[in-house]
Amino acid sequence: MKNIKHVFFDLDHTLWDHETNARSVLRDLYKEFNLNTRTDVDVEGFLSTYKSVNDKLWDDYNHGRIERDYLRDQRFALVLKACGATEVSDSIPLSDYFLFHCPRQGKLMDGTDMILNYLSQKYKMSVITNGFEDVQKVKLETSGLGKFFVGLFTSESIGRKKPDPAIFNHAMEQVGVQPHEAVMIGDNPKADIEGALGAGITPIFYDPLGAVKSVCQWQISHLSELMKIL
Repeated sequence: MKNIKHVFFDLDHTLWDHETNARSVLRDLYKEFNLNTRTDVDVEGFLSTYKSVNDKLWDDYNHGRIERDYLRDQRFALVLKACGATEVSDSIPLSDYFLFHCPRQGKLMDGTDMILNYLSQKYKMSVITNGFEDVQKVKLETSGLGKFFVGLFTSESIGRKKPDPAIFNHAMEQVGVQPHEAVMIGDNPKADIEGALGAGITPIFYDPLGAVKSVCQWQISHLSELMKIL
């Protein structure tokens, strides 16, 4: 791939292993708050319910149907209710626990350190994410990933969410590159891939399970495959 000057990455599910990190904290949360006595589900049922509720809330947030505060404040109330709890008014401490501990987990997607060390010798790199700014900053700092990136561009700080081309255009303007000089690597076919294409950026779709068909030319199942492309 020629003339590339800047590599943009998504963060969650692409570099930072959100699934593993979240599940670890949720297991601890289940025990810490004695949810075995407050709900009708075991820990696996709690994890499954959380994922279902959380995925729906993030979809609503990304489509502008709810605001950040609703997602953060109501998420565990909705989870508890779905798990059969009769009292959900004290769900904020659960939210606080999760929001403090989850971004401080350090599990990365396989090959992350290796590929970032490799790419940082050749390109400048930044993160473009729909995640909340305060949370994403903690992830980058505590995981050690921050040293690789010259920029963190969040939908919260910019006021536009992927796949809106505006967030990509803002990032390119800030780092001083044109669309043909950049690539975007991410796991979400719509937010990352369609968003990058809409901004004229070459996308690389990362799908570890190989389960999703992407519209872009470049598709990888392991981050090490980027060494053959970039």
